[in-house]
Parts: sequence; C-alpha cells; structure tokens
Amino acid sequence: MIVLGLADNHDSGAAVVIDGRLVSAVNQERVDRVKLSGAFPWGAMDSALAVAGVKEREVDRIVVGSGFTPSTALRALPGLHHGARAGGQFSPLLHAYIVYQSILRKTGLHAIEVDASQALLEKRLLSKRPFSRATVRMMDHHDAHAHAAYRTQPRDRCLVLTVDAMGDGTTATASLADNGQLDRLWRQSGLASIGTFYSRITELLGFKPVRHEGKVTGLAAYATPPPALLRQLRRRMAFEGPGFSRVPISPPDRADDLYWRDILRHSREEVAAAAQQVLEEAVTAFVTFWVDRTGCRDVAVAGGVFANVKLNQRIHELADVDSLWVVPHMGDGGLAVGAALAQAGTAPHRLADAFLGAEFPRSDLHKALKRGDLQIGDFDALPPVGGVAADVERAAGILAERGVVARFQGRMEWGPRALGNRSVLARPDDPAINDWLNAKLSRSEFMPFAPMVRAEDAPRWFSNFDAAADAARFMTACFGCDADFRARCAAAVHVDGTARPQVVHAAENPSLHALLTRVGELTGTPVLVNTSFNLHEEPIVHTPSDAVRAFVQAGLDALWMGPFVATAG
Repeated sequence: MIVLGLADNHDSGAAVVIDGRLVSAVNQERVDRVKLSGAFPWGAMDSALAVAGVKEREVDRIVVGSGFTPSTALRALPGLHHGARAGGQFSPLLHAYIVYQSILRKTGLHAIEVDASQALLEKRLLSKRPFSRATVRMMDHHDAHAHAAYRTQPRDRCLVLTVDAMGDGTTATASLADNGQLDRLWRQSGLASIGTFYSRITELLGFKPVRHEGKVTGLAAYATPPPALLRQLRRRMAFEGPGFSRVPISPPDRADDLYWRDILRHSREEVAAAAQQVLEEAVTAFVTFWVDRTGCRDVAVAGGVFANVKLNQRIHELADVDSLWVVPHMGDGGLAVGAALAQAGTAPHRLADAFLGAEFPRSDLHKALKRGDLQIGDFDALPPVGGVAADVERAAGILAERGVVARFQGRMEWGPRALGNRSVLARPDDPAINDWLNAKLSRSEFMPFAPMVRAEDAPRWFSNFDAAADAARFMTACFGCDADFRARCAAAVHVDGTARPQVVHAAENPSLHALLTRVGELTGTPVLVNTSFNLHEEPIVHTPSDAVRAFVQAGLDALWMGPFVATAG
C-alpha cells in the first residue's frame, strides 16, 4: 500500500510510506524558499512523490495530519490564513481562534469542521491531480504528532507525550503505546498556556514568534532569573496535574497589559532565563506525573515545545526516565510523516536516518558549480589517499587549516536540523567562530554551533548520553560536557557547559564519519561544528543552485558538492 501524508498548516509538507516503510519526506519551505511556509504543499508533494518514485495514480491513501487546524474557512481562503498568522501572538484574532477551536473540541462539534475540511481537500486534491484510486482521510493533529514519535523509535511499549501551542483544539496529550497501538489517556484543551506563552515571551523580547524561540533558549544561559520574575511567570505557565495552567478566555491579552509590561522591567537575559526555567519546571513535572501514573519509563515526545533542546536535556536527566526519544521533526513539519506512518500501520522501529529528501545527479551538481563561476576540483576518478577518499581528504585538509566548508551531499535532511548533508562545517576550537561565521551567514544566535562527533566518542564526552543516544543522532537534545570536551571544543560549548551534539554513525553516513576521523588525525580532535547551510531567514538549501548562491554570498572557503570540492574563482 502506498500512503501519501500531507500537512497544510504551519510548516506544511508531504511524506510517502510504501508498504509500511517511510521512503521520503519534504517540507514546503525547501521548495518555495519561504521559511516555515504554510502554503498548500503542492511542491513538497511533487518532490516527495518523485523521490519515492511514485506516480499520483499509484497512491492508495492520502491522509492529512490535522483535522480542523486550520479551520475549513482558513483552508478555503489561504490569504486570510497567512494574514491572521502575521498578527503575532497577542493578536485578538489568534485568541479568538484558539477559543473557537477549543470550544468546538469540547462540545464535539469539531466533527462538522473535520467533515467540511475533508470535503474541501478531496475536491482540491482529486480535481487537480490524477489520484485515480486514492481516498482522502483526516487525522487528529495530536494523533499525528504521537504516531510520528512512537513509530520512529524501536520500543514496542513506551509513554508518548505531545505538547505544542494548539492543534485541533488541543495543546497536550498523554498516550500509552503498546503492541503497535496508541491508547490516549488524557488530552488538554487548547486553552492551556504552555506553548503560546513561550512564543509570547519570544515576541516580547523582539524576536519572531514561532521561529526564534531557540534564540530565547540560548539567551537564557546568560542570566540568573530573579525570584520575583519567576513567581510572576508561574502565574501563567505552570504544571497543574495532569496538565498545564489555562489562559483566560476573555478578554484577550495585549502586549501592553500591566502583566506583560511589568515583565519587561527586567533585562531580556533575565526574562529569557525565567521563561526557560518555568517551562522546564512545568514540562518535567508533566513528564514525571505521567511516568508515575503509567509506570512506563521510556518516553517518546513530539510537538513544537520539544524543539527546546535544553528542555529535552532536563527530561532525559530525570531520575524517573530511562530513555527519551524526540522525533527529528517534532513540530508541525512532522505531521505528514506521523499521519502516513499511522495510516500504514508501520510498526515502531529505529529510524534509520533523516535523509528523506531529494538527491541530485552529478550532472546537475557540475552545471550549478559552472554557473557559479567556481574553480572546481573533480575528485570522482582520483584514487584514495592513504585509504581516505580523495574528496574527503581535500575537505579535511581545508578544515584542518581553519577553512569553512559547505557540504552538499546525497539526500536532503528532513526536519529543522542540518545533519551533514546540507551543512556548513568548521573546526570547533575557535571560540570566536559564533561571531564571525554568523556574520558571514547574516545571522544572530545565542546558542553555539552544534558539535558533530563520532558515535564511538560521544559516551566519554557527554553526561547521561545513553538516555538520549538515539535523539542525539538528530541534534534534538543537549548534554553536559566533560572538561576534556570543553577544552577541545570551546566553539561548540554553551556558557552553561552544555552542547547539543549530532552523533554520526559510520553505517549511517560513512563519508561524514570518515571526514571526522581524518580531521581528528590532522588536528587531534575528531569533531566539527555544524550549522545549517542557509543564509539568514532562508530555509536550508534544497537544490544545487540554492547551494551555490548561498556559498558565494556567504564567502565561505570551499563547497563540497558530490565528488567536487569547489572554491571561489
């Protein structure tokens, strides 16, 4: 059976599952080049089908990973949808929308919305594309999140938790997964404050909500939260078993309300630190509550709140938690995968990798490099150097000499993190790299770049590593670093002594693993810093042309693309 999963809300995308196996997943932002694109995922769908080698007429099921978020009216009028999203986290329209969806869910009237949305999407999809035998189905938003978490990890039995701002009138769920099935134990109304509150803090601090929450997480390490500010934030964001505190239904909050104005009496570092601490307190209490209630100590999570890598560290360090799995695309961008895996009945399994997007032929790579007027070194036919592939040796040499290498190899990653195939790489021992490399990429960040390390080295450098070892393959959790790592890799360690590593296994990405090994032989440290290959406010590069343009604009030292290692002319 061939299942096409779709998500058409925030960070829309598509995924293809064939006979229970996930074969492709692409988000619309990579195709239309609009960060976190909410456009209907026509381009993502075309790309995912092409990568899977599937024609529309061969698709048996189309499943949409959100039932009535967005609502039928917003699905019918995408301009209105995008305009409403632009209003920010204090928009009265957003507040009204959350209340509307929450009430629909509580009363059971949401079924009318789901049916209307299904009819609309059936007409849109089946009239515009030759899906001659496909049927269209809708899946609950948090069910899609939960299935994405459960079916991409290997444990048959685990506790599955979802937390986000709001989807289908819900903000959090707890489910017990066993024998391939999910039993939802509890659901919280979308009126809970947990996700929206952190996004409001993001907006108050001058960052873009639903996009720059990671800046708040990074900034939080630079201050100690004042006790009075902690007390104030806990009035709106706290664990109240079995879930979270609720926002007032009426009237809607305004950014200039006394409550929010009073928060801004403090420095932005103090506000960030307080918000992060209160988030961690609330969510770890939530996790502990459900672990205690179910007796299940293996936890799988999804939902946008779990994009917070410091929160995920607090969870895997809990005494009550044996293991933590964070699905690589934990936010709404992962809904298409969760919906497709659930519809296909895929058994829980260890996700092999996240390289689920397009790969381009050698001829396309060469043409893009030629159009960029770059000097091209072709290592395709050259013999290995001392047992190391010639292109790996060349890239390692540039990195060892403190050059910066952009890497465009193989299939594109699925999810918000670049994992080596669409990455910018450099040595980890220059603590000033955050300033000068972010300047090249026109970015401002408070978290250091992530360290890329070999799997065999990670347990000795990172504390409590085994509890989240699989999550570390996808850079979704922080860990405490030992003194040796802090001394060797100052550029990749945050001011609080933590890092968010990407762990590379030789079997999963042999070329990347070989690069780390060779860099280690040349420098004494088999570690690189890894940041996504994109310019400020752009999605990660998708095509060879995207890569060449970003490389030239950033003025990096080398572009390793397929068998080619190119430099500026």
